[in-house]
Amino acid sequence: MTVSDFTKLADNSSEASQWLSQLKIVDAARGRENLNSFVRLNLPLDLQTFLCGKLAEALPGCSDPDMALNNLERLFTRSRSPLSLAAMFERDATSLNTLIRIFSTSQSLSDQIITDPESFELVRITDGQPAARQYLVDEIVAEVNALNEEPAIMKALRRYKRRETLRIAYGDLICNQNIETVTRQISFLADALIEAAVQAAFKLVSLRFGKPTARGNRNGRSAAPRFSVLALGKLGGSELNYSSDIDLMFLYDGDGNTDGEKAITNKEYFERVGQRLMKLLTEPTELGTPYRIDMRLRPEGSHGPLINNLEGALHYYDIMGRTWERQAFVKARTCAGDMPLGEEFLQKLEPWIYQRYLSRADITGIKALKRRIEKRATAAGAADANVKTGHGGIRDIEFVIQFLQLLNGGDLPQIRTQNTLEGIRTLEEVGCLTLQERTILKDNYSFLRKLEHRLQIMFDLQTHSLPADPRERNKLALRMGYTDNPEASALDQFQADFAEKTEINRKILDHLLHDAFPDEEVTAPSVDLVLDPEPTADAIDEVLSDFGFHDPKTAYENLMALTRERVRFLSTRRCRHFLAAIAPQLLEAISQTPDPDSTLVNLSQVSDSLGGKEVLWELFSANPATLHLYVRLCAGSPYLSNVLISNPGMIDELMDSLMLDRLPSRRSLEEMLLELCRGAEDIMPILHSFKNLMHLRVGVLDILGKKDLGGRLQTLSDVAEVCLHQIVFREYRQLVARFGEPRLADGKPCDLIILGLGKIGGAEPNYHSDLDIIFVYEGNGHTVLDARSRGGSSTTNQHFFGQLGQRIIKSVNELGPYGRLYELDPRLRPTGKSGPMAVTLEDLYNYHAKGQGELWERQALTKARPIFGSEDGCAAATKTIRDAITCRPWQASDADEIRKMRARMEETASPNNIKRGPGGTVDIEFVVQMLQMKHLAESPEILVPNTLDGLKLLHEKGYLGQEDHDHFVKAYEFLRMVEARLRLMNTTARHDLPEERLEVAKLAYLLDYADPATLLKECRQMTRDTRRRFDQIFAAAGAG
Repeated sequence: MTVSDFTKLADNSSEASQWLSQLKIVDAARGRENLNSFVRLNLPLDLQTFLCGKLAEALPGCSDPDMALNNLERLFTRSRSPLSLAAMFERDATSLNTLIRIFSTSQSLSDQIITDPESFELVRITDGQPAARQYLVDEIVAEVNALNEEPAIMKALRRYKRRETLRIAYGDLICNQNIETVTRQISFLADALIEAAVQAAFKLVSLRFGKPTARGNRNGRSAAPRFSVLALGKLGGSELNYSSDIDLMFLYDGDGNTDGEKAITNKEYFERVGQRLMKLLTEPTELGTPYRIDMRLRPEGSHGPLINNLEGALHYYDIMGRTWERQAFVKARTCAGDMPLGEEFLQKLEPWIYQRYLSRADITGIKALKRRIEKRATAAGAADANVKTGHGGIRDIEFVIQFLQLLNGGDLPQIRTQNTLEGIRTLEEVGCLTLQERTILKDNYSFLRKLEHRLQIMFDLQTHSLPADPRERNKLALRMGYTDNPEASALDQFQADFAEKTEINRKILDHLLHDAFPDEEVTAPSVDLVLDPEPTADAIDEVLSDFGFHDPKTAYENLMALTRERVRFLSTRRCRHFLAAIAPQLLEAISQTPDPDSTLVNLSQVSDSLGGKEVLWELFSANPATLHLYVRLCAGSPYLSNVLISNPGMIDELMDSLMLDRLPSRRSLEEMLLELCRGAEDIMPILHSFKNLMHLRVGVLDILGKKDLGGRLQTLSDVAEVCLHQIVFREYRQLVARFGEPRLADGKPCDLIILGLGKIGGAEPNYHSDLDIIFVYEGNGHTVLDARSRGGSSTTNQHFFGQLGQRIIKSVNELGPYGRLYELDPRLRPTGKSGPMAVTLEDLYNYHAKGQGELWERQALTKARPIFGSEDGCAAATKTIRDAITCRPWQASDADEIRKMRARMEETASPNNIKRGPGGTVDIEFVVQMLQMKHLAESPEILVPNTLDGLKLLHEKGYLGQEDHDHFVKAYEFLRMVEARLRLMNTTARHDLPEERLEVAKLAYLLDYADPATLLKECRQMTRDTRRRFDQIFAAAGAG
């Protein structure tokens, strides 16, 4: 270009536009503005002409002429001496070509050079040559160590990052250094900045709290506390890109305290160091943000502590480490801080990362990892334009290489390398890859990493997607080195290569994965959901919605809670493995419950309380029936669930309950409880625990529908009685020590007899039944103190047994830390709550014989049974009961009176009450009790307190017809079974059928009714028929 040509360009906009078009400038108006800016610089015409000539040579071949020209104009207009700058370009034409290449490739680097032109001069001197890691570390550490203020330190770190990034990019863009060199240099820079930040953080934290000091070990020796930074991910592999997150983990060793005036523990000190380090490297300033730090690969991820000590971290991975964490540690190395500490940790962890002998849990985890890689690739699809996560992209290659390293690294230590390209090379050397596979994967991986760099270096942004705009994608193709030719444009060539490389990547990787487990069966999606460390929200919804969960996100959180052991020494890894094995069956069983969401919540809470989930999942795997029972328990029985939640650690008891198919005998209960209480100072925790265990065992069989109703109720009665016996023994001994032993007038010992009435009297109580009792004793007299007793005083038997009764009631009824054992109710004693707590057998008889006792009180005695006392005392009490009932002859009007009493009970009951409502269980019990009172004088054997036994004897003696007997037995067993399930559901109204649809569904589920409406219909039919028969029988009895 001549001076005359340049003058025309400056004076004629049409000429300028034409010239700019030849330079491939798209925005002609902006281009003319750039030219006018050059003209306004008033440079000598020969220099301006020279510059335009060089631009005409360089711009058409660059990737973005518009961007290059604009950035060059900005450089000149902001320069302190445009003339010197132009003269430099005239002396060294290559410098202008270099700038144009940078200016057309990276806007972020262009801005840096324009803001700080000296940085370009410095990088030209070094020519972008690679620097040694230690050189970088020493240089920036020395600079930072000379500073004491945090803002100055942050500024120094950011300026160094910008300067060295420009050097590395120069080597990349201008010198065409290979991808291994570029990524290693970026990683070395990160290492240096992290080390400098560590040193600065130490200084800043120590100024306030002092330095950490060591606590002596058992040998009296102490080692200096240490702090190490581990790098994982791309930094760990020394293959960082221009805009990567850096994955870090902090580690320390050495307990103790700091030596400052405000002393803190070493752990707190190192936590503050870690926090300050992160602030130094991540806080935005006018010079930008050096890095984004990701700490989620530390033990327990984002939920865990920021820093872990050496032993704690090793223990976590040994007990709880997952396969994906092993995969992450394939790329782990020490990058800053105390290097020996980090190396010691990784050396000790290596046998866990690369396991020679894979357990079932390990194989399951590796297979799940394989399926996640395959699934992600399938989901991405061939059309995905994401260089990192797309089909056959960077992550596909990295994950498969790590997968092969995990699978084979136990036996082949030479493949244990953090770097992907190095991993590809070593895998081929040991025969895990063919030479062709190695060559293709190496070349394609390098291509994709270079492409990733070209995308990110433009604006220093973390992007991996190819631009959608064809013009922008064409610029990318040019930056990758493609050029137009007669056969195809640069863009077409680039796109064809990208598609071909990613497709062949995928074919090779699919082949490698298939060969790892060629005969693997199809795995349920729920298994992979349990094993996937970071499933997408869509994956969670897709899997869990199929099982009827309305809130998949919460359901997933509860499902994940089942994979973790809360007890430190238990293995979460094994727990997760065994849960994954049963996940499809477990979720399917939960889906069959009325409310899957609440079932899983409850199941998670119950399982958390047990303290050994792995054992439970293993049991369910071996015995699927126990799984379904456990789900039923958690879905339908808040009572049993609360027993487990309120009594942590009942894993063995639960497993026994799930496995045992029989109820304990009365004798075995007595022997077990006696042994448990032997020598105990406080027996109440033992009694509560014993009751909970036995209720759990009975409840499980109840839910299963195993064992007859009478057997389950009998066991509940036996449990209550043996617990009561232990309390009586304890309180009796304490009172004897105070007052002496009660004696009759003839000097013989005086026995206490406790009469059970109501449900306990009939040996048919339910889970929450009150225990109606009467305290009786053989006769009047006084207590006699032992000759060795000191400080005691004799008293009357009436006072002694009255005190004893009150103490027993207080112990049983008291609401303590374990809740209330039972509810003892002594109000059925003669004269009720206004009468003495304990009465003699004679007083009991006289109360009824002399007319003080009401008909209803004599009726209550039909359910009376001695539940405590000597053999002779119990026999005497049984006779007294019979005599008291028959002390007045039966009259027809008694039937009417009993009928009226029944009606009064109905007045306070809801129509849905299956006990006191019309046709409820009380109807059947009143029929039995009325017929017993009516015919007792002529048939003494019919007086039994148990309702079902009473029905049987009344039928055998001819007092109850066959149809009535059969109906009452069926109705009583059915309604008591419904009542038992209501008790297990912990409903507020313990005898009322629920009104809410969901609660009815839960009741039907517990009773194995597919349709809740069918259950309600049967209840109505049963109670209607019961009431009809009740009315007929009472009408006949009242008629005489």
